Amino acid sequence: MTVLEGINTLRSVRKFRMDPVPDEVLKKILEAASKAASGSNTQPWEFVVVRDPKQKAQLKDPMLRTWLQRLSNSGMSDRMRVVYDEATEMLRNTEKVSVIVYCCVDLNRVGKSEEVRYASIYPAVQNLMLAAHALGLATCLTVHGSTPTRGEPEVKRILGVPEHIKIACLIYLGYPAVRLGRPKRKPVEKFLHYDHW
Repeated sequence: MTVLEGINTLRSVRKFRMDPVPDEVLKKILEAASKAASGSNTQPWEFVVVRDPKQKAQLKDPMLRTWLQRLSNSGMSDRMRVVYDEATEMLRNTEKVSVIVYCCVDLNRVGKSEEVRYASIYPAVQNLMLAAHALGLATCLTVHGSTPTRGEPEVKRILGVPEHIKIACLIYLGYPAVRLGRPKRKPVEKFLHYDHW
């Protein structure tokens, strides 16, 4: 798979087989993540890889509870309800996904502005997802467990994450239970501007 093929076929998958991800495959994926660009080459990423089903079940509780609270307070379209129902189902099955990876930023190793923090982790997250895809695995990026309103304090406590580490996102990672076609995206002409808006 070329890089462009990977980019053009990468999908968020929310249904996974229980097959374990071999250590050497996981290492390749995380090594690819570590090759990303970051502000001033600070490389502030930290990855918490969770495989233990009991640990994943503990982590599910604060993430699912805060997610369901958010859903109960929001009106949404039928289309978004389908997407959110799939997200809820994935959360309910957190312990059945082979690997979950909390992608974190070390606030002591990155610029103080919020923009630089996230600009320094999300390239690594994209590398992780593309590497997994190239190796036949699937991913789903979520922000469950990454803010106080999404259970971050409890997630950090369960994982023993130090105070100076910020959880940026969570990646569900495993072998896909479904095969999806190419993602639907708007044509580039819909959002491309040359020289001015």
